[in-house]
Amino acid sequence: MLIVYDITQTRERGLAGWPDPMPAFASGPMVSSPQLDLWHLLEPKQIPQWGMEPVSDDAPPFWDQLHLVGQAEQSQYDILRKSKLNFPHRLACVALCGKGFHGQRQRPWQALSGNLHLSLSVPLNLESGPGALAWTMLPAVAVMRALKHLGAPENDSYGIKWVNDVLWGSRKLGGVISSLSVADGKIHRGFLGIGLNVAEAPELPVETCYLHEFMDPKNVPLGLVLNALLASLAELILLMENDQGALIFQQYRRHCMVIGRQVRILTDPVDGISREFCRGKVLDINPDLGLVVEGQKAPVLHGRLQFLE
Repeated sequence: MLIVYDITQTRERGLAGWPDPMPAFASGPMVSSPQLDLWHLLEPKQIPQWGMEPVSDDAPPFWDQLHLVGQAEQSQYDILRKSKLNFPHRLACVALCGKGFHGQRQRPWQALSGNLHLSLSVPLNLESGPGALAWTMLPAVAVMRALKHLGAPENDSYGIKWVNDVLWGSRKLGGVISSLSVADGKIHRGFLGIGLNVAEAPELPVETCYLHEFMDPKNVPLGLVLNALLASLAELILLMENDQGALIFQQYRRHCMVIGRQVRILTDPVDGISREFCRGKVLDINPDLGLVVEGQKAPVLHGRLQFLE
């Protein structure tokens, strides 16, 4: 995998989990013009360094490029989605901190130093349709798998809050965002954004937490979390490419924290005031992510969920 990074920031600030604090890469191949074009979109102020290095020995040879930026001036997820550059590569981008990051519905996200801010762009060749919903579930499931791989306790402490939040207890540990590029009934590229609080708890309208509250920082440095997450993402994307998206839904359902809970669900306008439109016990979740709520005639497909207990 080709790793491109800005030496003046990422070596000084450090991506914990790699020694010194970034590896001293052997001389790698010169990056191509399209790769430089992407770098200048991600980090226009820095001269890139590059080298060939696997993320970890046990990670599958899946990711083609990893771009590491010390300070992102805008959301890398938005940059990748809006870019007109035609990349055939599987790209992973990390910002050690930054501005303009956000979750679903453009809700602001604090990109603090010490946390993981990962954006991905993956070429796909899939049929559009109901099965594509697995892409929406995929990043949250990848976080669950990565936490397990890192040694998080296998209990009910952490899980997925419908639709795209990752909680530890009742507090927000992370959030995910996803989208697809579709044309002529085919999915051509998928985009993912994952924000995971590793060393700091950002200030958000909801209660937040961070991974080092629950696990020894020496055992889960940022680089190791990144390695585990990239490996989990690769495994799940391969499932989708092999038409096994149903397995992703099964894992999503198993980790979903809302089944059996009393909740209320509110409208989720981009602007304006949210209003409650239903409440009750969640009986189940369907493969289309519709919530089966006690007393509701039809599954709930959209809205913001709040626990009542």
